[in-house]
Amino acid sequence: MDDVMQLEDSDPQGMLSMIESFPKQCLEALKLGTDMLDVPEASGIKKVAFIGMGGSGIGGQVLRALLEEPAGLSISVHRSYKLPSVLGPDTLAVVVSYSGNTEETLAALDDAVYLGCKIMAVTGGGQLLQKARDFRWPLITVPQGLQPRAALGYLSLPQAVAMEKMGLIQGFIKVAHECIDYLKDKKEEWGRMSPLNRNFAKQLATRLQDKIPVVYGTDGILAVAAYRWKCQFNENTEIPAFCNMIPEMDHNEIVGWHGLDEFTRKVELIFLVEEGQDTRMANRVEVTAELLQDRVGGVTMIHVGGNTPLDKLFSTMYLGDFVSTYLALLNGTDPVPVAIISELKERMAKVEPGR
Repeated sequence: MDDVMQLEDSDPQGMLSMIESFPKQCLEALKLGTDMLDVPEASGIKKVAFIGMGGSGIGGQVLRALLEEPAGLSISVHRSYKLPSVLGPDTLAVVVSYSGNTEETLAALDDAVYLGCKIMAVTGGGQLLQKARDFRWPLITVPQGLQPRAALGYLSLPQAVAMEKMGLIQGFIKVAHECIDYLKDKKEEWGRMSPLNRNFAKQLATRLQDKIPVVYGTDGILAVAAYRWKCQFNENTEIPAFCNMIPEMDHNEIVGWHGLDEFTRKVELIFLVEEGQDTRMANRVEVTAELLQDRVGGVTMIHVGGNTPLDKLFSTMYLGDFVSTYLALLNGTDPVPVAIISELKERMAKVEPGR
């Protein structure tokens, strides 16, 4: 973990570099939104619908968790071919596809147009870019060359800046700049140059070798972070991983951890909890962890700090990016390729030619 040259040799496509550059990406992402000349008309908008899949869709979940309450709007996230008919002319549909060719997203875009939604596109190219230009929809063009999961800043922050320019939210840009300074400190704390004995990301990755991570986040922003961790373990580390939220899991999933067996000995439960959490929630997390600690292979409690919800959410997701990548390198896995997803897309193209 402390041999920088070996880390770089094990990471030929540079996922660690992509992660370490995340604060810089976030700064560039804010500028993309600020430089956007054409934003949708805010008059009559009562709903915002984020449309996207995988790494292109996580930005919508992030912004819903952060903005729904302060915006006073109904904000939804859609990750499928279809949109519900409750969306319509009072809806801003933010359509996100990093490649611009995501099958499900393009199909949902057709629904958004049919329903009369106002469209804003976020993409780096492909069919979505062409459609946005043809129909003169407000457009955020993001840089290409990354895996979508490594482009979180580009796929979330510009939309929020656009919403502020529209007058739907206030103060986000200032808070985001403060968050970037916070992330820079975390980069120094968790990056490759920080040694194992002072680097929690490296320590947790080492602990998770030969384990199956199950990540629990408290309802709200940390439930989104838990989902992001799960996806990063799946794609970066190429291992099964699972997530759920507290308190919901206390009403069903907790029963499934019945006792130690061949499977549960391999499970590490990771609890994400805010510092200064509501007393009821903090007590619930503590009791849940105590009840389960002898029924699984291990329990890790992560207390999330930060001055704002944006600090807390982005720093927690940032930690998960580092942990999943370090674990991939420990396992001898290149954290960039996702061969099975590429194969699935190729097979779908053969089954449905011309789509």
